[in-house]
Amino acid sequence: MTIFRCKPYVAAALTFTFSLVTLVSVYYVKKNIQLSLVSQQITGWQRTENRGKLFTNWTSIPAPNVVLPTSIDLRNETFNCKRTSLVNMVFPVCYYPPQVDFPISAMLLRGRYFERGAVSRFIRLLRLHRHLQLVDIGANIGMYSLPAARVTNVLAVEPNRRSMSRLAKAVELGGVTSNITLVHNAISNVRTTLNMGVYPTNQGDAFLINTTECKATPMNLNCKILSPTRTILLNDLLPLMRSKSAVMKIDVQGNEVNVFTDPTAGQFFDQIDVPLVFMEWVLCKRYSTGIVQRLLNFFYSRSYNVFNADNSKLANPYPKWPINVLFKKTHMRF
Repeated sequence: MTIFRCKPYVAAALTFTFSLVTLVSVYYVKKNIQLSLVSQQITGWQRTENRGKLFTNWTSIPAPNVVLPTSIDLRNETFNCKRTSLVNMVFPVCYYPPQVDFPISAMLLRGRYFERGAVSRFIRLLRLHRHLQLVDIGANIGMYSLPAARVTNVLAVEPNRRSMSRLAKAVELGGVTSNITLVHNAISNVRTTLNMGVYPTNQGDAFLINTTECKATPMNLNCKILSPTRTILLNDLLPLMRSKSAVMKIDVQGNEVNVFTDPTAGQFFDQIDVPLVFMEWVLCKRYSTGIVQRLLNFFYSRSYNVFNADNSKLANPYPKWPINVLFKKTHMRF
């Protein structure tokens, strides 16, 4: 087993010059991406100066925090990376110590791949439909994004700074920087800055909180505080899209109910053809009937049906739906 060791190093805070911003702009123009919203320089671990403010004026909306893998500040991080394989591809993944991330990192060290079946099906789908981009919301350390970036363009969103640092390093080591856009934000229904909590032994169980201390996870388990993150809307990702068609995987610990609202995500779905959304459902169904119905209506009004992972159509009652569900246009086979 080949081990990459990423040791702490001192990285000066980077300020990108006008020429670099121009170069980035030219790159995205070539990809036919509208950059009208990206009006500020892109810096690693960018912090908004308007902390706590809700933005309502479109012209004052800050750009998503796009992270360049080479700009990551790893002074406070030490982690290992290893080569893993999936569907005839070999690529590096950077992981946590197994004692603080038992579902994913511990599995990797035992030679197993988290959600191997679902990820493999995504890869087969993306190979069959080369025009599709993957939008990975709640990318964690990249179990979906890293293999997908070897097949198509990927937009990966992750609010946990420690997970993003691992994902970014794996992107750099794997040589797929040109195929993936990394965004260090949380997606929600407001633009503000919020604290995050995390389950101490599962770094993927990271979630937004409105308080200064974390009292419990959404599953009522012990938790600890993470550094704050800036929230943006799904609509705010539009300038970063490289295709007009995409499939989406979303796992944001129950905040899915706030991601998919007409005012905050409708524009994205109006401009991007999204035939399939793979969503963790286990926490969504715990919300009040009105909030869950708002989420369902968002998809039903756009001619989606709900299926399980075996492509069997689901009917109400939604509390009995499985852990993961597919909101899918009928023509798309997963």
